[in-house]
Amino acid sequence: MLHQSQPGLETVQELFEEWRRNKKRRENIPSALWDAAASLSGKYSAHQISKLLHLNHTAVRDHIREYRENNGIQGAKENTFVEIGFISPVANSECTIELERPGGAKMRICFKGSCPDIAGLSKAFLGQA
Repeated sequence: MLHQSQPGLETVQELFEEWRRNKKRRENIPSALWDAAASLSGKYSAHQISKLLHLNHTAVRDHIREYRENNGIQGAKENTFVEIGFISPVANSECTIELERPGGAKMRICFKGSCPDIAGLSKAFLGQA
């Protein structure tokens, strides 16, 4: 059903449409189709793939994860705290740092001249203190 090279979006959409026209009632999606859908994850998000192919988002996300693991593809790194060492700022310098916590809480730090304890503030805000 699939070629050696990875199919494009239109090809995968056609494959799903053909399968839906010919499938038996309550038949599971074949693994080759799931692999074709997951192969699109290099260009499209799980959300976009699920919308474009009319699939369950959670199932798409899980199949993408499995596809990447089986094919040795590194996924996007999860957000992690990165501590940045600062040197003395140049006189009259300005800086704005914005942080967002899962759940939507946001914090903006704006300063001029000397630098506050950004690492400590960030860790406290993100719950890593």
